[in-house]
Amino acid sequence: MNNPYEIEEREYKHWATVVSEQAIQLFGNNQVVATGWAPSGYYHIGNFKEAVTCRAIYNELKNLGAKTRFILNIDDVDPFDKVPSFFKKDYGKGLHKYIGFPINQVPDPLGCHNSYAEHFIANALSIMESFDVTPENLSTAELYKKGEYDKYAKLFLEKREQVYQLTEQITGSRMEEFMLIQCPKCGNLAAPKMTGFSIEDEKIFVDIECRKEKKGCGEKSSIQLGETTWKLKWRLDWASRQDFLGVTVESSGKDHGVAGGSIDTSLAIHKDIFQKEKLPLLIQHGFLTFGGKKLSGSSGSGMPVTEFPKILDPTVFLYKIYRQNLRTDFDFNVSIDVPKVAAEFDQAEKLYFSKETIEKDKASKKIIKAYELALIDKPTSKPVIRIDYGHLSTIMQVCLFDQEVTLQRLYETNYIPRKLTDYEYDLFKKRFERAKYWLENYADDRIRFKILDVPDCSQVQKSTTEIILSLSKAIENLPEDIHGDDITQFLYEKAKANEIKPKDFFKVLYLIILGKTFGPRAGTLIEAIGKERVIAMMKKALSCF
Repeated sequence: MNNPYEIEEREYKHWATVVSEQAIQLFGNNQVVATGWAPSGYYHIGNFKEAVTCRAIYNELKNLGAKTRFILNIDDVDPFDKVPSFFKKDYGKGLHKYIGFPINQVPDPLGCHNSYAEHFIANALSIMESFDVTPENLSTAELYKKGEYDKYAKLFLEKREQVYQLTEQITGSRMEEFMLIQCPKCGNLAAPKMTGFSIEDEKIFVDIECRKEKKGCGEKSSIQLGETTWKLKWRLDWASRQDFLGVTVESSGKDHGVAGGSIDTSLAIHKDIFQKEKLPLLIQHGFLTFGGKKLSGSSGSGMPVTEFPKILDPTVFLYKIYRQNLRTDFDFNVSIDVPKVAAEFDQAEKLYFSKETIEKDKASKKIIKAYELALIDKPTSKPVIRIDYGHLSTIMQVCLFDQEVTLQRLYETNYIPRKLTDYEYDLFKKRFERAKYWLENYADDRIRFKILDVPDCSQVQKSTTEIILSLSKAIENLPEDIHGDDITQFLYEKAKANEIKPKDFFKVLYLIILGKTFGPRAGTLIEAIGKERVIAMMKKALSCF
């Protein structure tokens, strides 16, 4: 089987197509796509990368005619290992006594759900639905209760020497413990160690010691497996679940794919322990980071997924994910990158509706496929007007966040060439609200601004009358039909013609209009304010000297 990441690069195919075609080649038209998550904290965008990756593959498999099942495995049996930072102050004392318990047996500190796990599950499922990620949700706890894992526990114990050797060969260390077993006395799932076992009539009986060094009670017990909560260790659990659910494709972060990692272990278990000839496609996706850092739900770091639809349309975010190569990492700086991400989607939509042939443009085909996979609703029958996010962010600040005044200003400057349809007006309103929320909560100070009523002379005097006069004259001579970045380029050329450094030209503009040395794109700012008002501010600035 060819490497899907190499095919993606060599053939300019979208990764969802490459993976789907390989899955069909391996398993035919009956497919099971799986993703997983442990609800130990808030569901952040780093977690979400995995789910939306699987969504694209699921949809592409259906596009290719495969009958496909999409599964989300919710690992609600993980031990509660620490009180997250966001709960420590108000609920730390009450939660601390549950350290080591299964997270589905830890109470919800806020009292709104039946357990700690359910508190985060409800929030995650709600936001996933808004992104059109709608898998069949499976609870790990319920799968264990139904006995789905029983035969695997028996198999691993019976083949324990082979499992020892296999895992040591792959990971470099011996897997001494195969499972977690809850202490019947204190309820700790993480502390007990199995000290012996026997198998009688397909039933497994275990001896355990609840280790004090693991914060257990020290009790020794003999129980039948299943009398208390139990769970296979992660690498064994993962392969077992994939086997009994018939998983054909599953994606996980690149950290799982390092040499000796959980992907290597799972595939080896499928091959050598389960004796399978066809192995599931366990693909790896790149990371989405914020400021160069991976995110953590249990520590509270990173941006909750609940925030993302407030600043960008979910389809726009999906496009950003799908436009990247499968294993490519990308860093998202929420304070400055949002307008650029929206602009990339807008350009993809224009390309989608372009009448120009793209038969020879393989890169364009990947862009269009990413756009199609990102869509939540059916595409419109013809192109629509979308207001550039960055331009809108500037105009709305000039118009003091008044939606109708902003719209009128866009009409007056011919940025909107015709009356918006009802659908386009709805798009405008939604983008306006998202841009407003972003400006008020996340945007960098270089993007946020307030127009001064009169220039601040203490700031203006950092420049010279020569530069102000030259800039004022250049603005007076702006052609009538020039807009946005073309205005910026016009001023840049005028500065060079007058032997003035362009950065000094733009600096004085910001000093006079905003009272600081930086701001939004100069052309957009001038167009939003109107050149007459800018020229008037220039004249007032000259009185500072």
